[in-house]
Order: sequence, then C-alpha cells, then structure tokens
Amino acid sequence: MAFVRVPRDGVPVTQAKDVALDASLGKQFTLKTDVVVVGSGAAGATVAYEMAKAGRDVLVLESGRYYPSSQFTEHLGDTMTKIYQDQVGQVNTTADIIFVQGACVGGSTVIGACVMEEPGDKVLDGWAEKYGLENLSAKNFRPYLDTVADQLQIHTNEAHEINACAHKVIQGCEKMQFSWKPAQRNVKQCALTGHCLAGCPSDRKMSSLVTHLPWAAAYGARIFSDTEVVRVRMLDGRARGVEARITDPDSGAEVATMNVDADMVVLAAGAIHTPLILQRSQVKDRSGQLGRNLAIQPFTQVLGKFKEPLYGFRGALVGVQVDEFTHTDGYTIFSGLAEPESLLAQGDMKAGKAHMEFMKDYKYYAGVNAFSRDLGQGYVQWDGDPYTGDKTIHWNPSREEFENMKASAALAARIFFSGGAEKVFLPTFQSLEANSVFELDAKMDEVDYGIKGLYTFRSNSFSPHGTCRMGADPYQSVVSPTGELHDTPGLFVADSSLIPESISAPIQWTVQALAKYVSDQINDNAANYFIG
Repeated sequence: MAFVRVPRDGVPVTQAKDVALDASLGKQFTLKTDVVVVGSGAAGATVAYEMAKAGRDVLVLESGRYYPSSQFTEHLGDTMTKIYQDQVGQVNTTADIIFVQGACVGGSTVIGACVMEEPGDKVLDGWAEKYGLENLSAKNFRPYLDTVADQLQIHTNEAHEINACAHKVIQGCEKMQFSWKPAQRNVKQCALTGHCLAGCPSDRKMSSLVTHLPWAAAYGARIFSDTEVVRVRMLDGRARGVEARITDPDSGAEVATMNVDADMVVLAAGAIHTPLILQRSQVKDRSGQLGRNLAIQPFTQVLGKFKEPLYGFRGALVGVQVDEFTHTDGYTIFSGLAEPESLLAQGDMKAGKAHMEFMKDYKYYAGVNAFSRDLGQGYVQWDGDPYTGDKTIHWNPSREEFENMKASAALAARIFFSGGAEKVFLPTFQSLEANSVFELDAKMDEVDYGIKGLYTFRSNSFSPHGTCRMGADPYQSVVSPTGELHDTPGLFVADSSLIPESISAPIQWTVQALAKYVSDQINDNAANYFIG
C-alpha cells in the first residue's frame, strides 16, 4: 500500500464530542464492520493492526478518552485524573491494593513503566503440557515474541539509562552477591526524563498510541474513544456485535448509544474488564472459570534514604532488576523511585510537618518495586444490571502470598542497607522504618498477617492476568487454544485474561505476542469466520 502520513497528534479518533456534533448519527446509531475490537491497549491495538493489514474492516472501541502525546505535561497528577482507570481508584474490595490501569486510547501502554521481559521457555513449555497449548510452547511461540520485540524496539538498558537510584541497587547486590541485570525496555532513544507513568510527550516510549494504532489506522481501521462496551450481542448462539454507550469524559453525560454489527468480536479490555463484559453478556461457560484465577503480581515500593543527594527521579525510571530469586521464589525487584503523586495515591506521603520534611529529603531517596508471585486465586465479578451495576475485584493475600510479599520487601530493604542506606521505609500501613540492617528483622516481625492480610502492605498491581484462562479442555478453561470462547462462536479474547496461570515476568511482551498469535489464528481460518 502507499505510504500514509500520520498527524502529529497521533491517530484519527472519533470522540464523544465528534458524535455529539454529528447530526447524522443521532442519539442511537448502528455501525457495521468485519471485526470489532474492544480495547485499544497492548492487545487491542495489536489485533486491530493485524486484522486491518489482512484487509478486514476493523472498528476499535475504547472506553477511555483520547489523550494524544502532544498534550502530555509530565505532571503525573494531571495524567492520573484524566487517563488512569477510576483516577487511580481502581482497588480491591478492601481498598489496600491499587490496580493501576490506563483508561485512554493506547491503554496501559501509555502510562506503563516500559519494562519488558519474556515469560521464559520453562513457563511456555509448562503451558503447552498442562493446558494443551502446544502452539504456545517455547519453540512455537518464540517467533511471536521476536516479532513484538522488533516492533516495540525492545532493548537492554545501556549505561546511560541506569541512574543513581539504580546504582544504589547495584552496589547493594554486589555486596550481597545477588544476581542483577539491566532491565529491558520498549523505548527508542529514551529522553531520560523519568516520567514514564505520566505519558511520554516525545513519543519515544513505544506505546500502542504511537505504534500499532497508527499502523492500524493507516490500513483503514476506525477508532472510537469514550465508548464503553456494555455487552456482546448474540444471534443464534453466535457473537454478532456489541452494544455500547458513548459518554462525555468530562461531564459524564451520555452522548449516544451505539450498536455494532460484526462478523467477529475480539475482547481486549484487560484481565479485569474483559471478564466483566462477558459476565454482563451472560455467555455460556461450562468451566465455571470465567472471572476466576486472577493473578496480580503484587508489588510494594520500598524507599531507602542515603547520605548524599541521588536525584533518583532523574534519568530512566527503571534501570536494573534483581533476578537472584525470580526463578526460585518468584521475587523480582526493579529499581525505580516513585513520583510523589504515586506515593500520595497509596498513602505513603505522610501529612503536615512530616510531609514537608519528607519532600525536603526526597532528593536523598532511592526506590525499588519489590514484586512477588501470587497463586492466582482472586476473581472479578459484575454485580447488578449491565448498565447500572458495578465491578468488584476480590484479591486478598493468603498466608503464603503474604509471606512472599513480606520476603520480597525485606530483600529490597537489605539491598538498600548494603548499598549504604541510612534508613529504609517499609511499605506498610503502620509506616514502619528501619534505621539499620540490625533493626530490620525486628521491624519485619511487626508486619503481621492480621485478619487475612488486610491493611498490612500498601500494594499495587500493574499486571492482572488469568481471568479467561486459555486451554484445550472446555471444562477447565474459558477460551480455546485459538483464542475463541469454547461455547460462543465468533467471540475471541486476546489480552492478559488468556494467561493460564500466575507468572512472575512483566506481562506486556507476552500479551502482545498472544494478541499476534490470536490474530494469526483468525486470519489463517478466515473462511470459517467471515462472510465473503
């Protein structure tokens, strides 16, 4: 095809304000397409590109707003209120874990930390054997991972991308003889401003906003923002489109309702929202696993205070990772000092005079995110009417998961003390801090499991997965090895919901490879899915 120039503001997107001004559409309208893709993040954008490139008419529906990179200010507070899901208020039932998710065109790829890691051959071969997913074996899935690596320009951090904060982690690891390595990131010639979570104004982060979405648009894909899919439309047991509502992102007023007629529906709204759409749609599920098996990769931010100024907020946000315990215990520690707004969102900024003192000392801090692997025992649930009900995210740590979180945080603290920290702040509701490594064990003993681990750690999750498990057995999984629901023809899932069990690696690389794989399954069997 001919070269297509994409405008500086990204991609052509039909927004709620455009629908409101288009008299030909009215308050209720219907669009027709070959493929409707729900969600525009890592998975949705990849599917949209692959389908459009194959010559299909593609419609992408995104519930969040369109926020082009030219509008990013690198002020995280700005971004949080505009393009984070629930304004960083998406939490579990006890509100002690924040599920950080993008709510915008480009999804979580726009506000992510850029950390990339493969799931590993042992993990992939385990999926193939345990869940009948032979196409996801290391040998068969490797080409998909390699393609995504090329598309996202994934590279290993070079020396100039490892800042002072990361060097404190390196120093601690060297003293303790822990294995560490430079992190891998999907960034092209990083500007080293350190504001990844606020969006990248220079388009150097290879998010979907600047990769697969404009590529899909160049092949004719249409993109709607501010458009929440309420449920999948069925005809004779087959998915035939979706029902959605378009809402003004500032006022919250409903602008119009949209019906989409399509040969195929691909859900790519993420591990929280994809199962909720399926629950609202009342799809058949012999397995009883829909919305179950939620794994979240919980992590805590551990802060170390050093004698010399580090300005840990300068340079690449994530420089190195500690992989000493990744394969044995599921603990992975990434360098990265959270911005004040992030700490404020999770209640780590103190108040009054103590807050002022904290901010005065901020330049002396280094930070790490201490991840642990969970058991995948959470679930998401839609309660009430499809339009007026609400979601609940059920995840609280078992005793084993709690001990994993505790051990990961304790390791992070030891690394900081070995790197020369004079004080370490632990990520607990008790605001615990240790002034030396000799106090650490006693302080960690104060972190008690309590009532089912509630209100102990201030935790976050960037990577929920597993709620629409993929597998060959329809009595043990929601989605077949092709990505199509076992019990609903024409309805596919292509996001992190598919991951069949808890993994320790950051998931974006895996998710985009899975989305490419599902797209190939559809294109390779197009005669079975499309009319004409």
